[in-house]
Amino acid sequence: AYGSLGENFNPAVHEAMTHQTADAEGPTVTVVSAVYQAGFRRGDRILRPARVAVEDIARVADND
Repeated sequence: AYGSLGENFNPAVHEAMTHQTADAEGPTVTVVSAVYQAGFRRGDRILRPARVAVEDIARVADND
């Protein structure tokens, strides 16, 4: 099973059931905020996408 809180949303393996937009200025990243039903995969094949709620959060700048 897969699908956990805080991981980046990937439409290839997640099915977004709800989407909360961000009030933040600037670039955002979409992450999983709740898992309604875990997803399953066998090897590289998706048997069932994870059903999740997603949320936009402010992207943290990389200062290397």
